[in-house]
Amino acid sequence: MNEKNACTLPSGFVSPWALAGVPENVPVLVGFSGGADSMALLHMLYGICHKNGAPLYAVHVNHQIRGAEADRDEEFCRLTADSLGIPLFVCHRNVPELARKKGVGTEVAAREARYACFEALMAEKKIPLLAVAHHADDNLETMLFHMSRGSGLTGISGIPPSRPLKNGTLTRPLLRVPAEDIRSYCQAHGLAFVTDSTNSDTGYARNRLRAGAVPVLCAVNAGAVRNSARTAELLRRDDDCLSGIARQWLSDNRRENTLHCAALCEAHPAVASRAILLLCKESGLSPLPDAGQVDAVLALAKKCVPHSSLSLPGRICATVEDGKLLLLSEEKARQMCAVFSYEIPLSDGVNRISQTDCEIIMGNSQKSKNIYKKSILLYLASDKIMGTVIARNRRDGDAMKIGGMTKSLKKLFNEKKVPLDLRAKLPVLCDGAGVLAVPTVGVRDGASARDSAADGVICLQICFNEPDLNDFMQNRKG
Repeated sequence: MNEKNACTLPSGFVSPWALAGVPENVPVLVGFSGGADSMALLHMLYGICHKNGAPLYAVHVNHQIRGAEADRDEEFCRLTADSLGIPLFVCHRNVPELARKKGVGTEVAAREARYACFEALMAEKKIPLLAVAHHADDNLETMLFHMSRGSGLTGISGIPPSRPLKNGTLTRPLLRVPAEDIRSYCQAHGLAFVTDSTNSDTGYARNRLRAGAVPVLCAVNAGAVRNSARTAELLRRDDDCLSGIARQWLSDNRRENTLHCAALCEAHPAVASRAILLLCKESGLSPLPDAGQVDAVLALAKKCVPHSSLSLPGRICATVEDGKLLLLSEEKARQMCAVFSYEIPLSDGVNRISQTDCEIIMGNSQKSKNIYKKSILLYLASDKIMGTVIARNRRDGDAMKIGGMTKSLKKLFNEKKVPLDLRAKLPVLCDGAGVLAVPTVGVRDGASARDSAADGVICLQICFNEPDLNDFMQNRKG
């Protein structure tokens, strides 16, 4: 290796310390495959670290995909690091086996394995900065790939120059540098490197773009690659601005895991779609919904049909209830949308309602005791019950006279601050005159027996098995 002019850097290079906003003496770890790009990056950072005194490390991941060729690359990296006096860490991962176990493609499994190694090593060795060798051509390929899939602004803005990791920051110092300039740098400095034979395999989408689309663009405009880097920068800037607006909008309009459908419809689609993605991300959804799924969620909110839902990744449903959009588990969404109706005999006994995972214990008030700490007791005057008692789920138009005023259940739930995802779990007790009683809300005027020891009083003890509802009931006795 020719170390002469080691710090003569190509146009577009940005140091990892500048990208991360940290001092130039901070240790840095280089992802080193042995290819031309990582070889050039290692050489550039070797020269800089020699001047500023920053500790420099390299890491090589053998994915065990290419057999002897992969072993050759590993040996090359060992010899190169030894010649420069750079500590090299080598990780072995059986990527084909990982891909089979996870049910993902080889490329995805390789990337996940690679970055898992990087992050584990950064944590173990306390290295806060990672540099990888993605360049301007890689970025253009990424932009074209996402464009072909119909991605939004975030996708077509390409690869970010830096992003946070669990234990530090990932940087891409060569992201503005065309591959041609990197090859010229290697030639100028006499840098040897290895070539991955899979790079010419057109079975990979990226390789087809590299071999077909990129040369056509360069034939139209010789500066296409460098110009695309500028375009990506402008798009990323606009995306950051819109994302900031969406983040503030979400903060102003979010109520736990819910958003008002009307507010979503009033917001600009660029803000609304980003707000939904942010809500999904902050709710722990993985993977995040794609652009088509986000559009479908917006359409769901626009229609605002009660109990309607849409499946999202991670066994999550977007569900509409009370004019609000909720993110729920599939199980909770099914329960919310389930229609049920049970007759409750006016005699001692236990009535189980499977859809709400609750029990209604009917009994004489003189015998009934609140044996369940997290249950609700409702006392009814037996002579005021009109016909058969039915336990059912909430329906549109449900209302009850309580406290001298007739109010919708929606309003009563709002007054009691009952969370949206729990409302469907509360059985609505009805008789021939309409809504008779609702846990946490109370009993209809005229049907309540305030003296629990009086004759003709029926006690309904409602017990819930769901932890979230139990916790709520503990503090809200209706």
